[in-house]
Amino acid sequence: MGVYLRGNWYWYKRTIAGRRYRQPLGLKKGQESLLSARLAQKDEEVMSLHFGIGRPASASVLFSTFVPRYLEAKKDKKTIDRDRQRLEYIASLWPDLPLGFYGKAHVEALEKKLTAAGPLGRVPKPATLNRYMELLKTMFNIAIEDSLIRENPMRFYQPYAEEGTRRALTTDELRAVLEAAKSLEKSKQFRLRRAFFDLIVLGLATGMRLSEILNLRRSWLNGNVIAIPYASTKSRQRGPTAQKQRTKVVTLNDVAREVIGRQPGQDEFVFDLHRRDPMVIQHGVEAIRRITGIHDFTFHHLRHTVSTLVASQSSLATARVVLGHSDLRTTLRYTHPSAADQTETVTKLATYLRTVIPK
Repeated sequence: MGVYLRGNWYWYKRTIAGRRYRQPLGLKKGQESLLSARLAQKDEEVMSLHFGIGRPASASVLFSTFVPRYLEAKKDKKTIDRDRQRLEYIASLWPDLPLGFYGKAHVEALEKKLTAAGPLGRVPKPATLNRYMELLKTMFNIAIEDSLIRENPMRFYQPYAEEGTRRALTTDELRAVLEAAKSLEKSKQFRLRRAFFDLIVLGLATGMRLSEILNLRRSWLNGNVIAIPYASTKSRQRGPTAQKQRTKVVTLNDVAREVIGRQPGQDEFVFDLHRRDPMVIQHGVEAIRRITGIHDFTFHHLRHTVSTLVASQSSLATARVVLGHSDLRTTLRYTHPSAADQTETVTKLATYLRTVIPK
């Protein structure tokens, strides 16, 4: 068994009982750190082929082939759209190899690329890196369950310690953020313009996550509520009750209805955006940081702000329902706020927002 270069690309070679095998390894100069693991996997494939014991399943299922299988298996997951976006980004950073060919070296190389500064010059936070790696680990675990691979290449990965930097904005900070977002409507360099301001206002009026707002469909609207479908798996038990199709209900106030009502809406989505990747609003977030001086501002700060406002004006149990939280400790599992409580709470929120939203 050996390896040789053909141009800038590495090739595998081996002679078995007088028969010569020459096959590309899919690696080029500069990827020597991946060569050892790739060579071992290729040798296993050739040996299986030569002796007629069958081509390993892992040798025939590429990463790009398995991604759609994973997305179909998890189609009812609340964050499936975000998973799709992250997997597309991962696919652009590492080679498209059979699942069984990935090893520790591939994971380390991917981590280096993920930790590099992105297109906006920002280094991803530890929590963001952890979400990428957790997604990959889950995906490879499914491949193991399907008997496509024997070991998870993510088993060596150690997650980063995460810092709790999320917080609620003060009233002055909230006014500054809204004024800054409003000013971006006049910016010819910022293509979202009006949509960005509306995204922020809707986030404040409902407490919805950014991914939920970007992917908001008109079919989810029903009068004064939004019904967002998702699956919730509470146990590994079999049977129809093991996985239930649930619905997150968001009660709309008049501020939220006004934002939704003024969207042009050319398709099934409320917001007419070319891409539904949360990164499309990053330029606006960066602009708000520059204009306001709130250097830690993120869109998710809006959700924390709404949570704080609702809890201060009503009960924590009502806040849990309004925001769609799945858990607020055991004491809250026995509290059942009425629909009237939710409507009263979001109406109060709308009244508050009208004092800070720029005219």
